[in-house]
Amino acid sequence: MWAFNKVYSNCSKVLFLLLMPLIIIQCTIFKEIPKESLFEQKLGKNLIRNPNADQGTKYWNAFGEATIENCFQENPCFVIRNKGYFSQDIFIPEFTGLYALLIGRVASERINKDGAITGLPYLYGYMLNKEQGNLINAYLQGQNLLGSAKRENEWVTVWGIFKIPPSTGTIRFFLNQSEKKGIPQNGSAAYFDNLGLYIFKKEDEANSIVDSYYKSD
Repeated sequence: MWAFNKVYSNCSKVLFLLLMPLIIIQCTIFKEIPKESLFEQKLGKNLIRNPNADQGTKYWNAFGEATIENCFQENPCFVIRNKGYFSQDIFIPEFTGLYALLIGRVASERINKDGAITGLPYLYGYMLNKEQGNLINAYLQGQNLLGSAKRENEWVTVWGIFKIPPSTGTIRFFLNQSEKKGIPQNGSAAYFDNLGLYIFKKEDEANSIVDSYYKSD
């Protein structure tokens, strides 16, 4: 009996030694992905959740007259009227010093003959401090973020590229409807679709995304 136990013990040791490489491989496979790899995976990818309204208002905050409707060709899109708006927060604490591209496709039910901007759709945003969430590090406005269509219901591309300042933790992405002082809203619709927020190491790297949007104009 003693001899059997000794043989069994030796076999167990041999089996353990044989299985050790497999155990090491399993641990290597299931260990946490390095932070740098996760960082690289996000670069150049659209960080907006539900960018095409295919999931209704999921992931978006809707205020006032902000709805999802079937737009042209029965395609769902974001629609706002009378100062309504949508917003979404995107968490980006690891991207300080890089460049953020805000982009989308927009159309307007209202085009004013005098060129007034009232009723036109535009993208807008904040870069919020990661330590003090309500502190705005930068305003994302101007550039090419205002819809510039010449005809009603004509889809055009809007976009802007902004450097991410230190201590930024979140981008708050807005879908808004413009209004010129003295020219109020009249219930016309502003449409938004194919929305995107992309992060790049260099500003000129964003141009490939912008070009792909213009090709669909």
